[in-house]
Amino acid sequence: MIQGMPSGILRAYTGVSFGAALILRWLLLKRIMNTSALIEKAEKQFFAEYALVLSAGMFTFFLIHFFFSIPFASGGLFFIGFVAFGFFIAIDMSLEKEREVIKSVLAQPDLLVSPQKFYPMTRKFFFVAVVTNLMVMVIIILIIGRDLAWLTEIDTTRMNLMREITAKTVFKEISFAVAVLLFLIINILYSYSKNLKLLFNMQTRVLESVSNGDLSRLVPVATSDEFGMIATHTNKMILGLRDRIRMLTRLNVAKEIQANLLPSHAPDVSGMDISGICRYCEEVGGDYYDYFKFSENRVGIAVTDSSDHGVGAGLHMTTIRAFLLYGAADYKGASPLIGSVNRHLTRDSFENGHFTTVFFADIDLEHRKITWIRAGHEPALFYSPAGGGFTRLLGSGMALGVDPEAKIDEYEICGWTKGSILAIVSDGLKESRNPAGEMYGEQRIQTLIARHSDQPARIIQKKLMEDLDGFIKKVPISDDITIVIVKLL
Repeated sequence: MIQGMPSGILRAYTGVSFGAALILRWLLLKRIMNTSALIEKAEKQFFAEYALVLSAGMFTFFLIHFFFSIPFASGGLFFIGFVAFGFFIAIDMSLEKEREVIKSVLAQPDLLVSPQKFYPMTRKFFFVAVVTNLMVMVIIILIIGRDLAWLTEIDTTRMNLMREITAKTVFKEISFAVAVLLFLIINILYSYSKNLKLLFNMQTRVLESVSNGDLSRLVPVATSDEFGMIATHTNKMILGLRDRIRMLTRLNVAKEIQANLLPSHAPDVSGMDISGICRYCEEVGGDYYDYFKFSENRVGIAVTDSSDHGVGAGLHMTTIRAFLLYGAADYKGASPLIGSVNRHLTRDSFENGHFTTVFFADIDLEHRKITWIRAGHEPALFYSPAGGGFTRLLGSGMALGVDPEAKIDEYEICGWTKGSILAIVSDGLKESRNPAGEMYGEQRIQTLIARHSDQPARIIQKKLMEDLDGFIKKVPISDDITIVIVKLL
C-alpha cells in the first residue's frame, strides 16, 4: 500500500496496467517466438516477460503520480516491488518455455543444430541465485523500512498501547512476504529440476540405445548450455561410430573377397604336397600366394608381399594377382612372366611409390628341377632330409613396380631326395616380435621344419603358425604373414 492512496484504487490501476501488458504480451511474444530460433526462445521469453512486467510497473507508477500526486520516493519503492517480483515471474515463464522447447525437440529428433552461442549452466545458475537473494533482501528491506517509517509517525503516548498490535502486524507482514518469496523460490527450483530431468532423460535414453548397439537415434539439441554441447558431441560420437561400423562392414566384405582371391586348395599333382596360408595384420593386407598348374608335372608357385599393409596394399595385391593370372595363361618361363608383371606394375604404381617383392618358383617334377626368381623377396628355404641341412635360395633382383626395364634373373637347383621341403615365407614371419621385443627369426623356422619334416605340408605349416603364436603370445603382428610349404614326395 502507498501512503495517501486507497488500496482499492491502487489495485485497480495495477490491474489496468497488467491488462494492457497482457494484450501487448500476446502480440509481442507471438512475433518474437515466430522469428526466434528454437534454442533461443527461452532466453527471449525471459527478457520479453521481464520487460512487460517492468513496463506495467512503470505505467502504474506514472498513473498514480499523475492522478494522486504520489511522491517519486513512494512510487519508486512501489516500482522496486515490480522489479523484484517481475524477475521471479520472468524466470518461471522462461523455464516453462524451455520445457516446451525440450518437449518439442523430443517430438522432432532431427533438430540437431549445434548452439552458436554457449551460455554455461553454472554461470546462469550463479546469476539466478545471486539475483534471487538480492530480490529477497530488497523486498524484506522495503517491508521493514515501511514499518519503521510507520512506527516513527506513531505518537509516543500511544506507543505502549499499540506496541503489541504493531509487533503482530510487522510479524504477519514479514511472515507473509517470506512465505510468498519462499513459494516463488521453491517454484523456480521445481521448474528448473523438471527441465533438468527432461534433459537428463533425453541424453540417457540415447546413450542407453548406443550401449545396446542401436546407433539409429541422435540427441536433439534443445539448449545452449552444457547439455547442448554434450548433445552435440554425443551426436558427433554416434555419427563417428556409424562411419566406423560402416567402414568395418566394408572392410569385412573386402576381407571376405580377398580371402576368396587366395587359392582354396592346392593343385592335385602326383609327387607334390603343398599347403599355404596368409594371415593379415589388418582386415585386408598386401600378401598374396597362388599356384599355377602348367602341366601334370609342372607347377608354379608365387608369393608376393606389397609395400605397406591395409586397404592400399590389399588393392595393390589384387592388381598383382590379375597380372600374374594374365601372364600365366600364356606361360613361356619364369623370367618372361615376372618381367611382364613388373612392366605392368611399374606403369600403374610408379607415381604412388608402391612396390612388391616376389618369390616365384617353377617346379618341374619330370626333370627334378626348381627354377626360381627372387625379386627383392625373402629367400626361400630348401630342406634336404638326407643331409639334414638347409639351402637358402638367394638371388639378385629388384622389387617389382620400380623399374620397368629391371633385369629379371633366373636361378635353378636340380635334383632332390624324397621328402625334401621348399618353404617360401614373407618377412612378416621372421620379423614378428614377442613381448620382450625379440624377433622370431629364421633359425626358429629352420628348426621347426627339420623337427616336423616327416609330417605332411599342412601339418608343418600349422606347426609353424602355432609356434609363432606361442612365441609372440598376445602381441599383435605388425606385418602380414604368408607361408607356403611344398613337400616333394
